[in-house]
Amino acid sequence: MKSHDLITLSEDSNSGRLSILERGVVGADWTRSNSPSRLCRAAVYGFKGGVGRSTATFMLAQYLADLGKCVLVVDLDLESPGVSALAQDVQNVSEYGIVDFLVESAVGNADGLEIASRSQLITGKNNGEAWLAPAGGRDLSGYLAKLNRIYADLPATEEQPSKSFATRLDEAIRKAEDTVTSLSRKPDVVLLDSRAGVHDIAAVVLTQLSSINFLFGADNPQTWTGYRTLFEQWKISGKARELGERIQMVSSMTPDKDRDRYLSSFRDHAQEVFSETLYEDTDDSELDAFNFSVDDVNAPHSPLPISFNSDLVALDPTRQPHWHSQQLIQAAFKDFLLPASQLILGYDQ
Repeated sequence: MKSHDLITLSEDSNSGRLSILERGVVGADWTRSNSPSRLCRAAVYGFKGGVGRSTATFMLAQYLADLGKCVLVVDLDLESPGVSALAQDVQNVSEYGIVDFLVESAVGNADGLEIASRSQLITGKNNGEAWLAPAGGRDLSGYLAKLNRIYADLPATEEQPSKSFATRLDEAIRKAEDTVTSLSRKPDVVLLDSRAGVHDIAAVVLTQLSSINFLFGADNPQTWTGYRTLFEQWKISGKARELGERIQMVSSMTPDKDRDRYLSSFRDHAQEVFSETLYEDTDDSELDAFNFSVDDVNAPHSPLPISFNSDLVALDPTRQPHWHSQQLIQAAFKDFLLPASQLILGYDQ
């Protein structure tokens, strides 16, 4: 009855209380939440894959490094790592990665693991720098076997209480942060490239490990059905405002043709989903309510646009090491990078 996952459906002094407790292996963390991290962590997430999430993570890391920030990129798409190949040469990848830490820490053997290395492909200006904590380390032999062992909670022992997967994943990220701090300086920003879809990693990242979540999508029924399903769970669990305030929608791969009309349609569909799930019912007298008008450009449903660029399809960074500095690619991300950085760092920075 004291479980964090207990959801009260109705409660009345006369008829009592009706609650529900779901005990499934997958998905429980979607309805949990936690206060933001000690560091500024920003998650990049898409309900569906193939929306340019990892590319945007790289571009954002490069932009922040050019502002003089120390940026740590954590590749949490463990089943299908993506940003690692963009952010680091193979020969410069750290010996160990996030999966290695999760496996070794479960048996008390994670001391001394360095799971981050300074990126040689993201070269910041103004003393800025970028680091990568890869999904897997330099030696990927046995990676699949390790992957099968990381998601379980750890039972309590005489020395320590039980640990949830969320706690263990947070420890892995903190280990990467501490590695960067010991080798250089404390990261100003941690970018979490999350796995897409309804997965335990995404659930933990969005609800418990990040201070702001960039939700990627296209203006199509699949996007809105997916996010409506997710937001409805937050509403039922009473976490709508707490988690909704951390959200910023991103219109990825925005077409150049009828661009304004497309973004207007994206915004309207997003606002409809938000109003049905996350936004609070209010009137004009409630000035502090979590609710925004359709055309409010500062609303979380108002998308930050990234333009579609065919050059990014099947991108091979080993053949095009300076792909990100091309004029057309810079133009594709220009309306995303500045406002996203302002949301992460604060407008005063």
